[in-house]
Amino acid sequence: MKLPALAVMALAIASLHAADEVKPDATAAAAPAATTPLSPAPEVKPLTPEQQQQAFFLQGFILANRAEWASIVNELELSDAELDSLLSGMRASLKGERPTFKPDEIIPGAEKMLNERVAAKTKRLAAKNEEFLAKVDADKEIIKSSTGLRYKILAAGTDPKPTATSTVKCRYTGKLADGKIFDSTTTRNNEPTEFPLNGVIAAWTEGVQKIGKGGKILLFAPANLAYGEQGQGPIPPNSVLEFEVELVDFK
Repeated sequence: MKLPALAVMALAIASLHAADEVKPDATAAAAPAATTPLSPAPEVKPLTPEQQQQAFFLQGFILANRAEWASIVNELELSDAELDSLLSGMRASLKGERPTFKPDEIIPGAEKMLNERVAAKTKRLAAKNEEFLAKVDADKEIIKSSTGLRYKILAAGTDPKPTATSTVKCRYTGKLADGKIFDSTTTRNNEPTEFPLNGVIAAWTEGVQKIGKGGKILLFAPANLAYGEQGQGPIPPNSVLEFEVELVDFK
């Protein structure tokens, strides 16, 4: 049986604390036991009624983040009323209740409605992507590589430059074609993120090699060099993406 998300978090935290404990030296195994008493465990205060509700809210929040619910809501562009209906269905299932209607009567129509909604969104997104890339290609300062990556070097940085097998440390901001930011190190105290350059999307593997330490580059990634037909999280399928990347360091 899987543990509730909060219990999993508690176990993970306990494991981290255990890993941080100082391990005894084998050569000192015969040394007398320390006489310093252990510090008492910190007292855990009971939750107030409001905090108890917050605990259940947090449980649901964690579960939704671990599942694909965010992708479903984004892909289907659910309104608040539709989201309420979705949550009502989840509530009924968790309470062991049955639908008050006959599912067989609406399933074919529901599948048709959802497929049409996804298809319409895909068509709108494709049009936005084409319009966005047309504007990018009209900018004579932006270079298009043989792979289809568009880029503009804002600061070259110092030599040498990283290779595809380098581990890089970068600050960055990623946007969709409509300008919406989907990820940025600015939301994490602007601390750079470290990762192997051959373990990310192809646009990054290719583009970041073009600058040195301290360099900055704009990357415009077609879907085939980014997250493709599947998308990921807040990134819809077949999305053209824009990144501004600063190479802080590499090894």
